[in-house]
Amino acid sequence: MNSPLPSNLELEAVRLKFEKIIHAEPGGELVPYFHFRIIIKNGTDVGHINFKVGNTRHIIMCVGHIGFEIEEKYRGNAYAYYACKALKPLILQHFKKIILTSDPENRPSLKTIEKLGARYLEEIEVPPDDPSYKSGSLRKKRFEWVL
Repeated sequence: MNSPLPSNLELEAVRLKFEKIIHAEPGGELVPYFHFRIIIKNGTDVGHINFKVGNTRHIIMCVGHIGFEIEEKYRGNAYAYYACKALKPLILQHFKKIILTSDPENRPSLKTIEKLGARYLEEIEVPPDDPSYKSGSLRKKRFEWVL
């Protein structure tokens, strides 16, 4: 994670404000990731987005390379979509394509993934030894987003 952050991670409705890098223990299933706040044009913080740098089984099969959450009162404005697109210059420093995942019942996330143009791969059962399983996520839909 020695690559510099692009200075202008924004797209139309959102600007990504870099907050921190979270490091992971070497040799485990978790990987380091960049954490950003999602800021809209009027300066309001509406949520966050993470970009995970690594290809462990946990990332590839269960959680994907991007995770995001928009505060409930700001949902329905495509902020997660714009945030994902704004991350593209940073993602391209590491990958040409990434995995995106969602719980099957998470319609807003699935809609965002579909809008990004990611290709559906499969739906899987989360392995019982995966951290996602332990937090209650039993199934995942997997997609590939070619940048």
